[in-house]
Amino acid sequence: MTMTGIPICARPASDRLAAQGAAMNARGDNYHVLEFPDGLRLEGDYDMRRYLRHYPIPGDLTGMTALDIGTAGGFFALEMARRGATVTAIDIWPWVSLQIIAEECQYPVTYIQKSVYALDSSFGQFDVVVCGSLILHLPDPFGVIRAISSVCKGTAIVATACPPDSPDDPRPVCEFIADAASDGEYWSYWTVGAEALRRMFMAAGFARTSPPSHFHLRTEETR
Repeated sequence: MTMTGIPICARPASDRLAAQGAAMNARGDNYHVLEFPDGLRLEGDYDMRRYLRHYPIPGDLTGMTALDIGTAGGFFALEMARRGATVTAIDIWPWVSLQIIAEECQYPVTYIQKSVYALDSSFGQFDVVVCGSLILHLPDPFGVIRAISSVCKGTAIVATACPPDSPDDPRPVCEFIADAASDGEYWSYWTVGAEALRRMFMAAGFARTSPPSHFHLRTEETR
């Protein structure tokens, strides 16, 4: 399926960004698809524009602060900056490319190499916190939710793998998978049912939760 929509950046790609994009595409190491207005396309495993309707990010984030946890290729960090937020993005990997892209787009995005488990209130308080497809790779899912709670003063948006019957199962079920990646760099530990995730948020101190949105996250066919 061909995806059309608003590019991640309104500025045409500079020579620096074009060179960076060509190098990233040659290595094949970008996580997110990112497109720019003059035809530059950074290939990636996931084109998250297909799934944005499942992430209730406010359309106008002017004057707000946002935190992108497990930013990977930086799609959500850049998207929230495009909507007007001042963004902090964290991950355990050295995503140097995200800072370069943000600078070229003149977006207020700061990347910090940091584990979600190291977050606490001293890191800051954010109006919007996004954590996409990370919990399944971490051994302590409730610890992640508690860490998110410690830095969120507004809305938290979390996506994770869930059991196939999650939309219809009222039980607070988590399934331990313990599936190692072929390269040995990470594990897939958990699937978390919607009711279990809701209860984790409430136990972590959030005032309320919204109904979940279930969708199938698929890799790009070209990768």
